[in-house]
Amino acid sequence: MPLNKGTVNPLNVVGQRRLTYIPPHFATVTILLSSQPHYREIEKFDQWIYSNLNSRYCVRVKHGLDVHRKIIDMCEIGVEDPKELSMFGLACPYLHKNLGDIYG
Repeated sequence: MPLNKGTVNPLNVVGQRRLTYIPPHFATVTILLSSQPHYREIEKFDQWIYSNLNSRYCVRVKHGLDVHRKIIDMCEIGVEDPKELSMFGLACPYLHKNLGDIYG
């Protein structure tokens, strides 16, 4: 049960929930970062996942190329349970704000 429901996650207690890398078996999503500075958006995603989901996860910055071959920053999020990635996509208010800024 997530932290916002009043239950402590054992992985949080031992410091093993947030990872610094994304293992191959994690379900992932990549989000284009829209504004400067990017760390605020990433912190919001991280805090929402920490408070509302249960499984292990990783939030990191990734660099890539857009269609004009310009370097862009992206946020890559990996979650151990694919169902929780669906929950993130449907319920995270920061994700929907970010997509609205990008796609108008």
